[in-house]
Amino acid sequence: MKKLLSFLILALSFTIANAQYWQLYYPNAGTNPESLNNDAEYPVGGGLSTTWTTMQGYSATPVWSTNQTIPFSFNFNGSPVTTYKVSTSGILTFDVSTALAAPSYTKAALPNAAIPDKSVCIWGMSAIGTNDNIVTKTFGTAPNRQLWIQFNSYGYGNVASDGSNFTYWSIVLQEGSNRIYIVDNRTGGYATTKQVSAGIQINSSTAYTVPTSPNLNSLATTDPTPADNSFYVFIPGVQPALDAACVSMTPKLLTSQSFALVGGNVPVIAKVQNIGSTAMSTYNIKINDGSTILNFPQTTAIASGNTANISINYPMGSIGTKPIKLWVELTGDTYHANDTVTSEFNGASYTPTHVPVFEEATGTWCQWCPRGAVYMDSLVDLHPDAVAIAVHNGDPMTVADYDAGMGPLIGGYPSGLVDRKYEADPSDFLTEYNNVKGDFGVGDITINQPTVTGSSVSVKVDVKMAISTQSNYNYRLALVITEDDMHGTTSQWNQANAYAGGGAGPMGGYELLPSSVPAAQMYYDHVARVIVGGFEGQTGSLPAVMTAGSTYSYTFNWTAPAGTVLYKCKANALLICGLSKEIHNGNWKGVYPTSVDDIIKVKELTIFPNPSNDYLNVDFTLNETSDVVVVLTDMTGNVVYNNPLKNLTGNQGVVINTSNLSNGMYNLTLRTKQGNVTRKVTIAH
Repeated sequence: MKKLLSFLILALSFTIANAQYWQLYYPNAGTNPESLNNDAEYPVGGGLSTTWTTMQGYSATPVWSTNQTIPFSFNFNGSPVTTYKVSTSGILTFDVSTALAAPSYTKAALPNAAIPDKSVCIWGMSAIGTNDNIVTKTFGTAPNRQLWIQFNSYGYGNVASDGSNFTYWSIVLQEGSNRIYIVDNRTGGYATTKQVSAGIQINSSTAYTVPTSPNLNSLATTDPTPADNSFYVFIPGVQPALDAACVSMTPKLLTSQSFALVGGNVPVIAKVQNIGSTAMSTYNIKINDGSTILNFPQTTAIASGNTANISINYPMGSIGTKPIKLWVELTGDTYHANDTVTSEFNGASYTPTHVPVFEEATGTWCQWCPRGAVYMDSLVDLHPDAVAIAVHNGDPMTVADYDAGMGPLIGGYPSGLVDRKYEADPSDFLTEYNNVKGDFGVGDITINQPTVTGSSVSVKVDVKMAISTQSNYNYRLALVITEDDMHGTTSQWNQANAYAGGGAGPMGGYELLPSSVPAAQMYYDHVARVIVGGFEGQTGSLPAVMTAGSTYSYTFNWTAPAGTVLYKCKANALLICGLSKEIHNGNWKGVYPTSVDDIIKVKELTIFPNPSNDYLNVDFTLNETSDVVVVLTDMTGNVVYNNPLKNLTGNQGVVINTSNLSNGMYNLTLRTKQGNVTRKVTIAH
């Protein structure tokens, strides 16, 4: 589970003659400067909000942008500046008349003669990938606005960005304070080259740099939210004696923790920093929820440059939206632009049943992805309510739009998204289920029995909301159809297997299989066949404004492609918040009535213990009299147990002696005249 790390804050005042700036460093801050920008960090045309403006595209050789206007009054090094331009190599300069060419894509230490006077530098990036852009947007309201200039989906050095290798950094100019921020937003790949030379250059002989430059490493991960961001700030003047800042707060806007039942509490953590040069020990945390100001006096001492996590409880008094303004008050603090952070809490009328959603990124080419298959099966076995979706990449089971949505949110394969709140390895899925099961589900999802007409499938989804919504919440539904036992015959269906031979440890029997498991032995479960409505959900599937306690419905329609075995399919509904990008609830239902197994007259199939040592119990219930054959086969297809049973009805139980069987994975199949149902079992002596 992704956690926000504690700040390592270093305050540095320069004592050299004529020094104009002092600095603060926020590695692993988990937020953006003063929390004004909460936009997701996506590529242009790939999820980035359309409210950003593209200033400059990619270029094989470095170029300057056209001159740009600063939308508010701003001073650099004590003098007013009104315009700037930016190079594709990561340099912003206020010296727009410079005769210097745009600096190269190769970084160097600052100061440097290749850099114009009056510049801000994130030197070492490159825009040689075709989707590399410089984008800009202004956040906030006067007199506390921020101008963001973001190097979007960039590369490092001479290595072009691609789907696995990319970086996002930003330069931020702040109105009023004249502060300059350098923000480390997001990086994927570039294991050994993700370094920049960061700082501000006054002229060719004077610069203020972030320590470790010109080899400043990106600390960001692939998370597109500010939760993994770091930033560095250059502050004009002399460090004040008294300055308290509220750096961040949780819960964030429209995250699961921001909801609470009326009469309950929202647990709030305010991260307070002492920016002043003297210690602070008496101060107040205040919350204004639009109708009441709550005061929480504090006596936790905070030394200069340090931070403290202050825990308080916000009492949820009524149903509805609470616009939250939280700030820190310190007597003698005269700079207030950094005092305040905002969020929004919601009072709920009831507590919905929360069904966690696990989306696993996998592929037949991925040698470590058997781990994903094993743990997804374990998740479903132990927590059958969970929504489990295997999103394939680069193989015959790939759903292009689903794969494209997953790619920017993960760091590699196998991996998984837990309610799209954070990334987790599949081996952590069981732990993560317990971590998120108690999260607030926002609304109960009911899936009506799907209607199947030939290859046409119609699924009506009802959502009973526990909260009232506003139009900017942008709630949507998506429908994912998953299929079990998908099977192919070509080599693209072979599963790469790093666990072969057991050198990487046991992995549900894969250690007994070859390094490339033949397609004939592979049956893939939980496979996403389609995501109806797209990765972010179906536009218009829910009203923009919804009322707590009311139920809203949407019907999805899908035509199954040839080869789909519909009685092995599940309809999975996802309730997605467009603003926070989280999945706030899910549910699933078999495409055929009651369960997949009813189609073959078998229901309530239970297999235990699994893994098995010396015996395996197979309990099942028949909903009508039927002949049943119980078959156990190894992964090569050899039958190791076969038991034909005649004229069975009601509850049944079979015990299979497994003491003489080799360790590994097996398929247990119940066969009737109507069809087969298969479950994977593991023998482990």
